[in-house]
Amino acid sequence: MVTGDWALRLATTTADEVLPRLSAALQDKVPHRWAAALVAGRISVTSADYDGDRPSADELAALAALAVPGHPWHKPVALSGTTRPALVTTTAGPWAPGSLLVLADATDSVDTEHAYPAVQCGWELAAALLYHSGPSPTTAAERFFAGEHAKQLLIARNTHAATLQALLATLRSRRLDDAQARQVATGIASTALTALRTASAAQECTAERAFTLLTEQLRPLVLHTDVDLETVPPEAAERLLPAPVGEAATAVARGCVLAMLEHTRPHRIRVAWQVTDDQLVLDVRDDGDCTSFPRYQGEYRMRERLASLGGDFSMDTVPGWGTTLTVRIPLVLPPSTDVELLRELSPREREVMAELARGRTNPQIAEHLHVSEHTVKFHVRQILSKLGVRTRGEAAALGRAARL
Repeated sequence: MVTGDWALRLATTTADEVLPRLSAALQDKVPHRWAAALVAGRISVTSADYDGDRPSADELAALAALAVPGHPWHKPVALSGTTRPALVTTTAGPWAPGSLLVLADATDSVDTEHAYPAVQCGWELAAALLYHSGPSPTTAAERFFAGEHAKQLLIARNTHAATLQALLATLRSRRLDDAQARQVATGIASTALTALRTASAAQECTAERAFTLLTEQLRPLVLHTDVDLETVPPEAAERLLPAPVGEAATAVARGCVLAMLEHTRPHRIRVAWQVTDDQLVLDVRDDGDCTSFPRYQGEYRMRERLASLGGDFSMDTVPGWGTTLTVRIPLVLPPSTDVELLRELSPREREVMAELARGRTNPQIAEHLHVSEHTVKFHVRQILSKLGVRTRGEAAALGRAARL
C-alpha cells in the first residue's frame, strides 16, 4: 500500500510532478513504460523514455467509460493510435470523480492481490491533487462545448488521416510515373482543402447525399492500389438523416476502411448502407488478415462515437474470411440529458432558441412566431446571457444538443 511518507512527498509536490512521482512509486508493483491520466478534462503524460504521440482525449475518455471505479484491470487498449497492454483504473472516491489512470506498456506479470490495491490507493490521492490543481468546466454550456470540441477534433483527425492515406497511396503507386503522381496528389490535396473551407453546417441531408460524400472520401484511398472497393448505396435514397447520424456513420466507415488498409492487407473491401424506418445500418467487411485488425482500438472508438446517439455495433473476425463490422444507429435521436441547459429559459425563450437551432434569422423567427424583430432580438440577448454563451451559433448548438 502507499506509505504515509510517500503520500506526504506526493501531497507537497507541484502539480506537474504528481503523475511522474506516482508512476515511479508504482514501478515495483506494476512495471510500465509510461503513464497517462485524464482528470477534469485535462490530460497528463509522463515518462523518461516515452517519445510518441500523446494519447487523445477521445481514447482516454473511451477507457474511462469502460472502467469500473475502484477496480483496476489489465488488457490491451488503444492509445496514441496503437494497441498496447495497459493497466487501467478510475477513482472511486468523491474527491476526483471519474479520474482515469493508465499505466501503459505494463507487464503482464502483475501480483494483482498486492499491486491493484497499491495502484488504486495511490491514484485516489494523486487524482485528488490533480483535480484541484487547475480549472475545469463548471457550467452546462462549458461542459457541452468541451465535449463538442473533442468530437470535432476526432472528426478532423479522421479526415486528416483519410487525406494522408490517399496521398501516400498515390505517391507509392507503381502505376503512376512521377508527373502523374504529382498531378493526382495535387488534386487530392486541392479537394481536401476545398472541403475544409466549404464544410456544410446543414442539420440534415438525404441518405444518398451522405453516402455519396462518404464514397468521395473513400475512393482516393484505394484508387492506385490493388484493393477493390465496393460501395452499396442505400435504397431509401431520399430519406433524410439527422446530421449527427450521417456524421457518425461516415466517421465509423472511414475509420474502419483506414484500419483495414493499414493492418489487414485486403484485396477487397465492401461498404454498404441500409436505411430502415427507424435506423441506419452500416456494414463494412474485408477479406484480409483478421488477426491483424486492431479490434480493441476499433471497439473503443466506435463505442465512444455511437454512445450519445443510442447506436450499437458488432464485430466479427473469422480466419480465412476477414473482418465484418455492423453498426446500427437510430434515426430518432435520443432525448437530451442536458436539461439544465434550458432550466433558466422562459417558454418563449425556448421557442426562440428552437428557431436558432434550425438556423433561422431574426426576421424569419419574427415571422414564424408572429412577433416583432425587436422582440426577437431581446429574447436572443436574454438567451445568450442566461446560457453564458457569446454568439447565436453557440446558442444554436446548445439548442440542437437539447433536441429542440
